[in-house]
Amino acid sequence: MREELLKLMLHQADKEHPVTREQISRQFCVGDRTARKMIEALREQGVRVCGLNEQEGYWIAKTQEEYERFRRDYASKAATIFRRMKNMDNQSEEGQVTFLDLL
Repeated sequence: MREELLKLMLHQADKEHPVTREQISRQFCVGDRTARKMIEALREQGVRVCGLNEQEGYWIAKTQEEYERFRRDYASKAATIFRRMKNMDNQSEEGQVTFLDLL
């Protein structure tokens, strides 16, 4: 029931009038983290939930073009995260800056 109501909210929204996590939190009496997990759960199911950024809000893509635009941004964020993880993984312990080094 809750999932269907969230999908309806997101389907009625669009890029100019997105549903914010604050609105989701209020509607379902949940915290911000749970609201974020609700959005991710829909994406895991394949629902094309788009978002400008986490502060702006979310909506379900109405067209393939709209989804493709979102997908490019989403993939770019993932690539950035993977690049940073690789850089951190490649850093040896000897090369790490510690708190004491900063004093």
